[in-house]
Amino acid sequence: MSKLLFFVLLSSFCLGACSNDPYQGVYEGIKNQNESKKTPQEKELNPTPSYDAYKKERSQQSGN
Repeated sequence: MSKLLFFVLLSSFCLGACSNDPYQGVYEGIKNQNESKKTPQEKELNPTPSYDAYKKERSQQSGN
């Protein structure tokens, strides 16, 4: 069972890394990995922001 979980997590990380923006791919891969560990209630109460929202927030923080 743990081998299957490892394969699923590795696959989601690798597929998330296949995008035009390498930072977005890494973000999406880590996001998918973290989302797979959350319960449905945690996902509903604390949704993970999209890459665009994350990038916007980060640019605002670095601008201050």
